[in-house]
Amino acid sequence: MAPALRPVELPHTHSLAVTSPGGAEYRLLIAVPPEPAPADGFPVLVLVDGDALFPTALSAARLQAGRPEVSGVGPAVILGVGYPGAAPFDAERRRQDLLPADGGADRCLDLIAGAMLTQVERLAPIDRARMSLVGHSFGGLFALHALFARPGLFRSHVAGSPSIWWDERAILATRERFLTSPAAAILPRLLITVGGEEQTGDERRDPQRAARLRMAQMLDNAAEMAQALTTSGRVRCEHVVFVGENHISVLPAMLSRAIAFALGTQEKVSP
Repeated sequence: MAPALRPVELPHTHSLAVTSPGGAEYRLLIAVPPEPAPADGFPVLVLVDGDALFPTALSAARLQAGRPEVSGVGPAVILGVGYPGAAPFDAERRRQDLLPADGGADRCLDLIAGAMLTQVERLAPIDRARMSLVGHSFGGLFALHALFARPGLFRSHVAGSPSIWWDERAILATRERFLTSPAAAILPRLLITVGGEEQTGDERRDPQRAARLRMAQMLDNAAEMAQALTTSGRVRCEHVVFVGENHISVLPAMLSRAIAFALGTQEKVSP
């Protein structure tokens, strides 16, 4: 007789449903540390595309927090913002939520800061002064938009392989408005990552993909963004290129670095 199979569960995790004012349904994946919360509450790491990113980010966070003397990372609440269904990425929903077009990104930020974090606060005390936002691709563009359009909402931002190319690099206009606005008392923090193989493709095997990669200019755009923000003095910016990684394989490396960047002890140091 074959042994009975049981589903695997992630300890100290929860799945909750949230509905937006417009009636759109979301699935929140929330991990709460078993340790007592700090006096100010747990820091929070928010992941968009949570269905795809949450398990890997949670594993990285727990491994690093398990050896704080090595990693400098402490316990944190991990929040994955996802959608009903089994797909790791919901192509249409993420376009509606993560792109600035028609106010979609701003509505999503409002929902995260409002109803979603309210649900998290019912499970654990959190420190809203130590919130971080992590996104990949369109999610990376979303993280940049949040930094420029809503400075102060998140302490740290991780823009993984950001789609800066979208809408003829419209994010640069949003950046310019940010750079010409009054500076915040505490400089925001930004990590920009990209895979070293995200700009070139095999012309003979897949000429269409190679052409898309040339158009997107992922490495060049990421480097220009990091340089401009570093030079401005308005953002504490780090830029990492993961050699040998493509737009998908880069995800585990990006998430591991994101945990260290957002939750490490250096995050508490004032500029």
